Amino acid sequence: MPGGRAFEDKTQEEQIALLEALGRVGLAEFGVEPISIQPLVHFENTTFKVESAQGTFNLRISRPGQQTDATIRSEIEFLRAMRSEGFRVPNPYQNRVVTVASPGVPEARNVVLLRWMGGEFLRDRLTPDEAPLIGKAMADLHDFTVRWLPPTGFVRHQLHRWTFDSPESHIVSGPVEGLPEVDRELVNQIVVETCERIPSLIRNSETYGLIHADLHVGNLLIEDGQLNIIDFDDSGYAFLYYDFAAALAFHLHHPDFVEIRNRMLAGYESVRPLPPGTRELLTPFIRQRLGGVSEWILSRTDNPKLREIGPSLVSEFCEGMRRLAALGN
Repeated sequence: MPGGRAFEDKTQEEQIALLEALGRVGLAEFGVEPISIQPLVHFENTTFKVESAQGTFNLRISRPGQQTDATIRSEIEFLRAMRSEGFRVPNPYQNRVVTVASPGVPEARNVVLLRWMGGEFLRDRLTPDEAPLIGKAMADLHDFTVRWLPPTGFVRHQLHRWTFDSPESHIVSGPVEGLPEVDRELVNQIVVETCERIPSLIRNSETYGLIHADLHVGNLLIEDGQLNIIDFDDSGYAFLYYDFAAALAFHLHHPDFVEIRNRMLAGYESVRPLPPGTRELLTPFIRQRLGGVSEWILSRTDNPKLREIGPSLVSEFCEGMRRLAALGN
């Protein structure tokens, strides 16, 4: 493997290989002897499917700066509490996080091990018939978090805290190679409008709470006609509307988007009332979701794949937001 280059300058394959070596150190801390390790995702965090004598696992290596020991331990507590009430969510192995280091990876990293969850990913094949399942699962989750009393020391991030900063600290400075200027301007416009809107919203138990925050189809699996929900790494305190936005934002290109949206909301309403103002706030929160993801993608200059595909993804999101504007409410 080529040496002498900083970690962020290595190829995607080189970074994954170095993180796999770090993951093996983490597995040893859990007492798990791998038979095979298969790379899955290397974007925000890095994940691997691990087959071992102890079972099949999802090995997750956190990117530095995203979460802390305390927030990951709290995520584990959250998962344990949900599982105790029958939610189909990941089962943390040994209920702990370990911090390990490995040559070639510049920082020590937090590692968790989750029992593998079965099912078939929805991915891009979401249909109007499946949308109510997501709405119902979201409503069940919100119902749980409203009544759940987190233990002492529980801490998860406040997802909208950044909106109280000056918008200038979050805009995408440019120009950005491969990104049309009109798209960069749209992303920055969303940053400004979000900073203006969020602080004025009413925050109470009907509108705000602990949410998943990343309920897109890549984190949802169908098994035996039910949804398994994975990847609670982004879970935190936010306006409930953001869960709807995260679930819908990547489907703006779908010809049945309006029906998918309406049936998802109907599925939610079959369990509990929609948060006040949901229908009026859904469009701006979808814009916030896509603008935030765009800003994140363009900031990830340490990730080779995102450097390569980032500008085209952001342009795709911007085109989706223009379609959304044409739809109205």
